[in-house]
Amino acid sequence: MKFYTVEWIIEVLKRYQAEETSFFIEDKEVSFKPKHFLWALLHIYSKKELPFLGENLDIKDLESVLEHQGFDFMYLVDLLRKEFSYWFKENILHRDFSEESYFTLAQEFLLLEEQLRKQIQIPLLDQMKKLILDLEEIVEEEKPLDSFDKKKFVRLLKFFNLVEKIEKSKCSRLVKRAKNIVEKAYKGDLHFDFPVPAISKETFKTTLKKELDKQISSCLEV
Repeated sequence: MKFYTVEWIIEVLKRYQAEETSFFIEDKEVSFKPKHFLWALLHIYSKKELPFLGENLDIKDLESVLEHQGFDFMYLVDLLRKEFSYWFKENILHRDFSEESYFTLAQEFLLLEEQLRKQIQIPLLDQMKKLILDLEEIVEEEKPLDSFDKKKFVRLLKFFNLVEKIEKSKCSRLVKRAKNIVEKAYKGDLHFDFPVPAISKETFKTTLKKELDKQISSCLEV
């Protein structure tokens, strides 16, 4: 199973280690040790999940960094979350995934830090709502579907439909509205209710951790 959050973390960590001069994120020069930079990367995950996913790293070492460089460290965390948010949204909007991969993305999304989830969710839902309104107008006025951004709409709906299947939220009404208008517009030619794989959240999280530990070990001595 491919884990997209792990892929992003390791890719950014490798870039950081490979940089021979100064490493910048936006206007911020970053000079932490690689293992501390890794801790900042892991803060894309929720506070509840972070102790488990990072249990093979030295938490006391992180506490020392927070004590002496807390402001700079948390500023780095914020910058990395912003970078990740942009990367995740771009993937949802512009890439097509298999059903299994959408399930993985949805599960990983639900492991993210709450504020980060909102940074991803709110703009994507805004785009989906606009597309729903566009499609509702097309159906109501019997306009041709040629001008409608079907690909983007399908990607958004596949992702959020699976998120809602795994963990219900207030977004379920918007997802239901999207599916209803799709049915009217495409007369059953598009399907979104593919089955959710039979894997618990805890099993998923444990499998992700194993892959994360393996990838970290190949980059750092921990």
